Amino acid sequence: MQKLLSEIEENKIKLSNAIKDKNNKNEFYKWLKTELSYTSNAIEGNTLTRKETQLVIEENLTSSSKPLRNYIEAVNHAKAFCKVLEIIENNFDLNERALLDIHRTILIGLDDTNAGFYRNCRVRISGSNTILPNPLKIPELMEDFYKWLSDNLNEEPITAIMAHLKFVSIHPFTDGNGRTARLLMNALLLKYGYAPIIVRPTDRKKYLSAIENYQTKNNEETYINLMLRILNRSLKIAINMFEITVTDKQGDLLTISKYAKYKDVPTSTIRYWVEIGKIKPTSYTNAGYMLFEKD
Repeated sequence: MQKLLSEIEENKIKLSNAIKDKNNKNEFYKWLKTELSYTSNAIEGNTLTRKETQLVIEENLTSSSKPLRNYIEAVNHAKAFCKVLEIIENNFDLNERALLDIHRTILIGLDDTNAGFYRNCRVRISGSNTILPNPLKIPELMEDFYKWLSDNLNEEPITAIMAHLKFVSIHPFTDGNGRTARLLMNALLLKYGYAPIIVRPTDRKKYLSAIENYQTKNNEETYINLMLRILNRSLKIAINMFEITVTDKQGDLLTISKYAKYKDVPTSTIRYWVEIGKIKPTSYTNAGYMLFEKD
């Protein structure tokens, strides 16, 4: 684990250097708004593609082929992520009031009765053997959680990872627990200079199994190792967004954000040009991100 933690710290420094540039930082946050909405909602069963998620968030475009709820979930998560950025940029506390507001934003228009309120009924996790706390215990458990968070707040990524695990194991809400817990974890990671942990749909089985392993067997090691590996992967993806690859014959290739800046247009315009075939990427990074020639 120590080798992995060292690599994470090295990649954290690389990312920190990359987003010192204001344009890079803005592009990074804009990408995260869609990516985290897509992946976090997909974990919960939302069927929107990444492209459909981007279109409804950025352009308010929907398709009649998918339930309206899916689009509301995407937009709500994007708004909740903006609240996270506001907390980070203004150095606000991640306290009960902040998390209830984030949860309210996630469920607004979907379950207004329970949005921003702790549950008052028993709940179960479908397909899991986990027995969740009695609703009468939720206020006390959450009070203990916020005290733990305040006492343990530090720059260690494991703290953010454990905050997610403790929160989701209390399961304080009728719905939206996973999405709120992941935003809490990622708020802490962003606060201290890391990339957020992007749990992909393909990670879902291992991710949920690792959480259940802790909840039923009190084994946190599997969960921590998995989340650290995903964190390191997320850092590499973020770094690849801003790196410039040099080719032997064609010179520098620019990432989409740098190419957009060079062309003096929004990155959404570049994506649109690619979509309609007006331009084509010259190459791709190892993580699959487009690279362009200046010419």
